[in-house]
Amino acid sequence: MTLEVESQESVEVRPAESLEAESQAESLTTESLTTESLKTEPRKAESLRTETRKSDPRETEPPSTRSHNMRPQTIEDQAAEVVKAPSPVALVTGAGSAMGRAVVRKLLENGYAVAGIDAKPTDVAGEQHLVLVGDMNTEDGSRLAVSQAIDTFGRLDAAVLLADIGASSTLHISGTEAEGERLLARNLNSIALGIQAAVEGLSIDGHRSIVATASVAGLLADPGNWAYHASKVAMIDLVRSTALTYAARGIRVNNVASGLMRADEPNDPPATQTFGRDFSRRIPLFRLAQPSEIAAVIAFLISPAASYVTGTTLAVDGGLTASAGLVF
Repeated sequence: MTLEVESQESVEVRPAESLEAESQAESLTTESLTTESLKTEPRKAESLRTETRKSDPRETEPPSTRSHNMRPQTIEDQAAEVVKAPSPVALVTGAGSAMGRAVVRKLLENGYAVAGIDAKPTDVAGEQHLVLVGDMNTEDGSRLAVSQAIDTFGRLDAAVLLADIGASSTLHISGTEAEGERLLARNLNSIALGIQAAVEGLSIDGHRSIVATASVAGLLADPGNWAYHASKVAMIDLVRSTALTYAARGIRVNNVASGLMRADEPNDPPATQTFGRDFSRRIPLFRLAQPSEIAAVIAFLISPAASYVTGTTLAVDGGLTASAGLVF
């Protein structure tokens, strides 16, 4: 027979005789499993223990679920985890140039610890900024810069390699062979040696990335500036080859081909300023780049947001390469 209760659930009421019979049957079953039978039938004993464990719901519930059920993670907990996480560390070569200072500022702003190296110390302030003075054009100098960054911050996640000699030092065909070799060597060697040293020092547990800076001069040509253009073309293919070499190790290598930049250096001669104004007529956006605009792209390429980007050269040139340098 059944009895209706307030919850409207059906509860079975069974005669006392039936309950007593079941109790006796369970008692007989338990008594039949004596200590002696457990010794002679270990498989049955193990089966019994297994069934007992399965019957406890606390054992089947994952530990992570139990802890979350006890106390949900709050926003404060998540913030504490972020604070405990180590800051990513980046090495920036050529850090004393206008472009280098902009990159250092951007990375510090994005939460990086930065080791900036140049022949002249940079004046960018920051608690997480290590200022190094050195030469990246030698193997020893490149390795020393990487080791100093690691010794100071404990790791290295990214390297930004700015070419040593810029467009202001372009060499025309009338230049001497020694001058051409110097420009080629310094522009290319500083990048090649920097990549080699960085690869050896990059941490294995981070988003490992290297970004070099070439120029649109590696994508377009001007009359006479053969050594400068040749060095930039070589840098682009160097980055492609390096990206393929280290892709299996999870190291991304990319290139930023920047257009003419408005550096606003205090010692720029009037001719340089005039050239910049005239050159801007060839740019679809009708202006030169700000260093901060190029730095923002570099910061993107070394970040996890660009985790599927490697072996590419990204032009940051206001549309100059798209227009092939035609005057607008």
